[in-house]
Amino acid sequence: MHLIRTLFLASSLSLAHASVLPSTPKPGIRALSKRAEPNTGEDFPEDEEPVPNRLNKVETAFKDAIELTSAVLSFIETDETIYPHYFDPADREEITRIFRDLNNDGEGHDMLGNFLVQTTDLDNACGDRGLAYSGDYNTEQPFIVVCPRAFNKKAIGDLEGKDRGDEDARDFYAACAEDGGDIADNVSFHFNTLGMTLLHEYLHYDLMIQSSFGSIVDNPDDKPGYGPVAVYDRLPKDLARVNADSYAYYAAEVYWSLICQKEFQGPREGIDDADPDCGEQTCET
Repeated sequence: MHLIRTLFLASSLSLAHASVLPSTPKPGIRALSKRAEPNTGEDFPEDEEPVPNRLNKVETAFKDAIELTSAVLSFIETDETIYPHYFDPADREEITRIFRDLNNDGEGHDMLGNFLVQTTDLDNACGDRGLAYSGDYNTEQPFIVVCPRAFNKKAIGDLEGKDRGDEDARDFYAACAEDGGDIADNVSFHFNTLGMTLLHEYLHYDLMIQSSFGSIVDNPDDKPGYGPVAVYDRLPKDLARVNADSYAYYAAEVYWSLICQKEFQGPREGIDDADPDCGEQTCET
C-alpha cells in the first residue's frame, strides 16, 4: 500500500493547513510516567528567562523523543518504503523491539528516569559541532550533557509560554513546509528536533537498550554515522543497526512522513547536511 495512505490509515489523523502552525498530532504518546522522566538539576533553573527557557524546552523534548518512537511503532512492521533506506530487513524484529521497549506503551522506558540531564560541559566535548553527549552507559546513573547549540533545535510538542499562533512560533516549532516550516521535500537536518537529539542519546544506554547487536554507538568501525547523508542508504546495514543516528533519523522520517503526508526524497550532500547550527556542517550528538 502507498506509504502516505498507510500512515494516514494507521493513525486516523486528518491534517489541515492553517495560517498559524497547527497543533501537531500525536501518533500515540501518553503522558510519560514519572519513572520515565530524566532528571534535571541546578543547570535548569525554573525561573530562567526568557520563556520558553531551557527547562521548558528539555521537558518538552523528553516527550517528543517518545512520540517519535510511537510513530515508528505505528508503521515499522509493514514499512517497505522508509525502512530499507536505513536497515536490513533481517534486523527488523530486534529494531522493533528496541523502539517498543523505549516507548513502553507511550509512557517511556522506566530506566529513562536514571538519566541526569545537564548543560555543564565537564568533558569539554561540545566542540564546534556537538549537540549533546552522554556516558556511564553500563551504570544506573547515566548522564546526558545538552550543549548550548542544541537549544536552537525546535520542538514537536507544546512549549510552555509559546503559543503556536505567535509571530515567532516558527523559531520554536518544527513544521512542514506546507505549514510555513522548514521541513520540505528531502530528508534533512531540519528533522533534528531537540527530542530527536535526546532519542539518539537514549540509544547509547546499554543497560536499558540491551541490543542483541551490541552497543549502539556513533561512527561504527570509524565509518561516518552522523547526519542524514551518512545514514540514508550509505552506511552499511550491518553497521547501521549499531549506529544511533540511523535509529534517530529513521524515526524522524517516519514521523514527518506521517505529519506532512508525503514521501521524502533522499538527502542531498552539502545541502541537507549543512546545518547552520554547526557551521554549515553535520551536527554531532
